Amino acid sequence: MGENPVVWMAYPIEEQIQITSMYSLFETHFEGGYAFHGETHNFWECLYVVEGKVCVAGDERVYNLSRGSIVFHKPMEFHKFSVDGESGADLLIFSFAAEGPLTAFLRNKVFVLSEYQKQILDNLRFYMADCAKNQEAPKEEHQYLTLFSSLPTYAQMVSTYLQQLMLSLAEQGVPSVASSAPDAVCFGKAISYLNCNIHRQPTIAEIARFCNISEAGIKRIFEKYAGIGVHKYLTKLKMKTASELLLDGESVSCVAARLGFSDQSYFSRAYKRETGRMPSSVKG
Repeated sequence: MGENPVVWMAYPIEEQIQITSMYSLFETHFEGGYAFHGETHNFWECLYVVEGKVCVAGDERVYNLSRGSIVFHKPMEFHKFSVDGESGADLLIFSFAAEGPLTAFLRNKVFVLSEYQKQILDNLRFYMADCAKNQEAPKEEHQYLTLFSSLPTYAQMVSTYLQQLMLSLAEQGVPSVASSAPDAVCFGKAISYLNCNIHRQPTIAEIARFCNISEAGIKRIFEKYAGIGVHKYLTKLKMKTASELLLDGESVSCVAARLGFSDQSYFSRAYKRETGRMPSSVKG
C-alpha cells in the first residue's frame, strides 16, 4: 500500500521465420556414385550432410560439401546432387514452406555448421528416430514425415528445432563460397548466359563460344553439374521464368511471347509437360 504500482512492459515477439508446411523429411544413405538429376518446385529444400561428401548444384552455383554442411535451395531453384567417394553419404533432406524476413537471408546459402548447430540437428534426428521407434514407423529411408499425422506435438517440435537452427545461422553462420573449379566456374558462366538470353533459343555453339570452350566441353559440363542437356536445362529455366511471370499476373500469351515461343499452344504444352499443369491455372 502506498508504493508506486509496478508498470509491466509487454515486448512483442516478431518472428523472423516460421515454417508453415513440410513436404518431405527423411534421412538415408546414398551409395558412392549416386546422382540425383535434379528438380525444381515452389518450396524450400535443404540437404544436410551427416557423413560423406557430395557435389551440389543450385541454379548456376556449384558446391562441394562434406560432413556438417547444409545447403538451402530457394523456391523455384533447379537443384541436383551427386555423391563423391566409394563409401557413399548419409543425408538428411527436408523441404518446407516458410514465412518471415529471415527467408531472404537464407537464399542461395550454404553453411558449414558449428558444433552447437550440428547438435541442434543431432537432437532433431534423435527425437525423430525415437518417435519413429515408438510409433513403429517404416524404417526404410527413415521417412519421418508420416509421424505428422499420428503425434499431436510432433510437427511443432520438428519445426522448432529447424527454426532454432535457422535463427542460429542468421546470428552466427558464415556462408560458404561456391566452387572455384574451372568446370564449376564455366557452368555458372553458361547459366548466366542462358538467363540473359531467356527470351530466345541460343545454340550450343554460341554458348560454348561465350564460355571459351568446345561444344563437347559444354555438353560434358552440363551433364556433370545438371545431369541433363543444355537445351533441356534452358527449357527448365524458361518454365521457371514463366511461373514467376504468371504469378505476377502476366497473361499466357504475353509470357509465351516474352520467352520466345511463337506459338502459345506449344508453350502451354511445354509448360504442362515440365510442371504438370496448364499455365492458365497459375494464379498470382
